[in-house]
Order: sequence, then structure tokens, then C-alpha cells
Amino acid sequence: GKGSDLGAGCSTMGTLSGGGNVVIKIGENCLIGANAGLGIPLGDRCTVEAGLYVTAGSKVTVLDDRGEAVQTVAARELAGQDDLLFIRHSVTGRLECRTNKSAVALNESLHAHN
Repeated sequence: GKGSDLGAGCSTMGTLSGGGNVVIKIGENCLIGANAGLGIPLGDRCTVEAGLYVTAGSKVTVLDDRGEAVQTVAARELAGQDDLLFIRHSVTGRLECRTNKSAVALNESLHAHN
């Protein structure tokens, strides 16, 4: 999407390898880190940590605004949602998703003069 940044070596799964009927789209103002990959479509203002590959079946622990685990879902359930940050916990290795507050704050700051 417009304004998105695709890091060196990042990739998306093809339609057939992604399940046969899901087109992998990247929303506006997203950041896909170097060597990261996607098997789900992203909404706007999403970030995927460098080196992280998110497939549709990946188990993702969704965190609240305090960093507490709320639920664990398949990544396909988060497909197309805006303002998400996907990271891998450096100690547990768990795939986590939280609200991408920095992107939201940056976006509000950039458009404050409108």
C-alpha cells in the first residue's frame, strides 16, 4: 500500500501456498522488516518485526495495552486489521501481536496540522 516500507529480503506467500483463495495485500503505511514474511493480508499502519514470518496458521498471542496476554489465535483471525505490531518474544520465542501505538501516534502527529 501507499507509504509502506518493505525491508530487504521480505516476502509474501503466493495465493496458492497461502491457502488458495487469500490474496496477500499490505495496507498503507506498513513496515515489513528485513527478511520478514507474510501469509496474511495486513490492514493499514501494521509492522512486522525483521526476520519474523507470519503464516495464516501461526499461533499468535494477542496482548492488551499493558502487555498482558488476552488470547491466542491463528494469525488468519487478525488478517486485514489495522494498527497491529507483530513481534517475536526474545526469551520465550512466542509470536505476539499488540496495538501498534507508535504508528498511530506518528500518524496523528503528522496530520495534526490538517
